[in-house]
Amino acid sequence: MEQFLIFISGGQEFALEIKNISKIIEYIEPQRIPEASSFVQGVIPYNNSVLPVISLSARLYGTSESAIKDKNVIIAIWKEKEIGFVVEDIKGIITIEDTDIEMSNKDFRISKDYIMGYIKKNDEIIVILDINKIFTLDQEVELLEINEQIN
Repeated sequence: MEQFLIFISGGQEFALEIKNISKIIEYIEPQRIPEASSFVQGVIPYNNSVLPVISLSARLYGTSESAIKDKNVIIAIWKEKEIGFVVEDIKGIITIEDTDIEMSNKDFRISKDYIMGYIKKNDEIIVILDINKIFTLDQEVELLEINEQIN
């Protein structure tokens, strides 16, 4: 059995393993970073430090969730550092049996590396994201450089 945090981004339900989640906070308007990628919303103050904030919708779909009023920030552990993911809504935490998870099929043409698998819940399909594969190598380098500059 595994626990997942279920949330909405881009109108789609996603899941992250709970072991990668540090905290969920209300959305704070980030301070923009010059010349950052479009999915990097900026940085916010967090725990006597500064936290990079990523628009998950912009990263995955190239769109923004700016029209959503009550956004949340998922504070997650990525590359042994904390990073914030802006999402539209938090659905909750669920415990799933391994048999309820369908692993990503490499032969399926629209599958991406960052999709770890799928949870079938009633008539819905929830996409499980692999937090360590959400970004391309160039994006990882950019985020790690931002993290170095601000901390």
